[in-house]
Amino acid sequence: MAEDIIPKRRILTEKNNFIEIVAWRVPKSESYPEGIKYSFAFVHKNKRVIAFDNFNNEGHHKHYFDKKEEYIFKSLKETASQFFKLIEEFEEKQK
Repeated sequence: MAEDIIPKRRILTEKNNFIEIVAWRVPKSESYPEGIKYSFAFVHKNKRVIAFDNFNNEGHHKHYFDKKEEYIFKSLKETASQFFKLIEEFEEKQK
């Protein structure tokens, strides 16, 4: 059974975008060697533009607009830091 590490939450930003984050502790496996399953997503105008996750047995990866690339996972804290930094940069450019 999955145990919440970060309970699912949705956050509205000052620019009316939203952030959805969640993480669970799961049994260690080939798909989840750290025993963590997570999803951090940033949505702008109803479209996911930034995300970090390890869902669907695809390993750790990052979505940035339409690009998807492998992501070297160090910790949830480091992943969250990079995720929120990209959001800050995006929203600074937003009018």
